[in-house]
Amino acid sequence: MNKDKPSKNSRCPCGSGKKYWKCCRAKKSPSQPSPSVIAKIARRFREQDDKRQNFIERFGHARVPVFTHMDDKLIIVVGSNIYKQTQEGPYGFMNVIHDNALTFFGIPFLEAEEEKPYEERHPAIKWMHTYVEHSQRLRDEGNTDPRADQIGSGAAWFRFAYDLFTIGDNATLEMLLKKRLLTPKFFQAARHELRIAALCVVAGFDLQFEDEQDISRRHPEFIATDKFSTLKIAVEVKSRHRKGVQGFESGLDINPGDQVNIRQPVTEAYKKDSTLPFYVFVDTNLPPVEDDTVWERWMDEIDKTMTDLQAEGYADPCPANIVFFSNDPSHYLAEEQIGNDQDRLWIKPYAATSPRVPHPDSNMAERFLKAYAQRLAPPDDLPDF
Repeated sequence: MNKDKPSKNSRCPCGSGKKYWKCCRAKKSPSQPSPSVIAKIARRFREQDDKRQNFIERFGHARVPVFTHMDDKLIIVVGSNIYKQTQEGPYGFMNVIHDNALTFFGIPFLEAEEEKPYEERHPAIKWMHTYVEHSQRLRDEGNTDPRADQIGSGAAWFRFAYDLFTIGDNATLEMLLKKRLLTPKFFQAARHELRIAALCVVAGFDLQFEDEQDISRRHPEFIATDKFSTLKIAVEVKSRHRKGVQGFESGLDINPGDQVNIRQPVTEAYKKDSTLPFYVFVDTNLPPVEDDTVWERWMDEIDKTMTDLQAEGYADPCPANIVFFSNDPSHYLAEEQIGNDQDRLWIKPYAATSPRVPHPDSNMAERFLKAYAQRLAPPDDLPDF
């Protein structure tokens, strides 16, 4: 024992008059960090919180990748999947969602698709193969122009992959959607359902899917519960099929002069039973057009359809609080460049004047439109918080 060291109950040699254990011994205790260390930790927490808030403002309440480094490689967790970076060089967020989408399909499915002629492959696998081959060709040519890499198939694939990643923590949703997403003839409708599920997550909702085996009533696709209040809403999704598009063999042909023809999806959605505020999302599935007069004619047709339904008594009261029409034409473009006016994404809401269930206090149109804008582009890289 060090005889020069005072006992804890003796007076502190500093002359404070306090017992040693309450004075200098406490100051020397490793469990008591210095004020500068505490300030540094607090500053770090504030910086992390600021980054998290900035992420939410830019990308909504989308999930953040969980990752760590091991032997200079990334270990990434997405839902129940854990996988390790295998490629050399930079590995960013786009690589994460690409690999996660491949994991979703699984090696047996991907290998089976490789054996098929290109025309017979699954729509999403066509997008992926077209984009990968296009990017490889650019690398072989030494073409580093970022615009050259921005093609329709790439946009369709990465938007799909981003939506899969966003709902990656919802095992029930993934299980219910997976079979339909893997089946070409059901893919388009399931793809739109996945898109809207991700949109709801970004808008700040938790999702509970209705029992598909329950045929006693016409229920909506899922119930969305607000993370920040007691609000619950019902959500229904509909997608207009076009012949030969996204694996669908029948349906309507679509040419620039054709009609949008969205009356049936809306009236079918109106038949769903719900005692909650009810929101319908209709995918118009329209191709890109360079002629603005065609686009304007399509918008006028949607306006007229909703006006006609109101005149026919559908809006007094209206079964839906808001009907959203939207379009993403990237899957029509294959290797064509995107980022032009004719392939723009859009969403158009129609709020009921007299809904069957009163509108919530929250401005739901504004909330979903903001979430839609936050989904237009994924993060450039893995966030560092």
